[in-house]
Amino acid sequence: MKRIFVLAAVLALAVGSSAPAADLTTLQKAYFTSTRPGSWVKYEQTTTDPKGKVQKTEVTMSRFGGGGDSIWFEMRSVPKEGAKGKPTTMKYLLNPDFKVEKNALDYMKYIEKMIMQEDGKEAMEYPVDMMSQMGASFATNVDYGANVTSLGPCEADGKIGEKVRIQGSFDVKVLIVRMKGTTDSELCMSDSIPFGRLWEKTVTTNDKGKLVSTVEMRVLDSGSGAVSAIKGPVKKIEMPKMPW
Repeated sequence: MKRIFVLAAVLALAVGSSAPAADLTTLQKAYFTSTRPGSWVKYEQTTTDPKGKVQKTEVTMSRFGGGGDSIWFEMRSVPKEGAKGKPTTMKYLLNPDFKVEKNALDYMKYIEKMIMQEDGKEAMEYPVDMMSQMGASFATNVDYGANVTSLGPCEADGKIGEKVRIQGSFDVKVLIVRMKGTTDSELCMSDSIPFGRLWEKTVTTNDKGKLVSTVEMRVLDSGSGAVSAIKGPVKKIEMPKMPW
């Protein structure tokens, strides 16, 4: 989802929603300079449903190099308080059009290959046609490549960043289930950590306007020397023929 580089100065940014819409590539700083090969960041992700039920998950995002200009990202999710399931790792090969230094969060659009492994089971490589289906089950609905609004400086654990707001819609189909709605996110962006995000809060509503969930992320740790959590040989999976 990396030792700390201290920002040289507090960002002098215009405060308020009246600031012009931009995107994460045109904000005041390049927030992804720390997302180097071998870098990683660990988050605590807290999900609260409309009834107030809380699930906590430990999410680690890592970047790996590859042959030539290849870039691999890996996301490992470990269920904690209130969360079910086993620890799961997803590793993504990103196509050459992806520019990590511009927007390391906007990677889901550029996946060429995906490997998934639940702890204790085989690692499986899924074909391109299945990636959107599998990935949608684990990935956020926030479009990090969409327009954003600067809200001024922010701070977390003594590190200074820029607070931004991202609002957008989503329309996702996982097998035969279609999910539509909107997301409203606030992030604190900083070049002091890999993947540029100090914290995030996202409120998701469905297409009827009802609350689906509130997801909050905060950094627990970061560093270098990342090692993939994928273990053993990788089995290739063929695209199944759907009855419809």
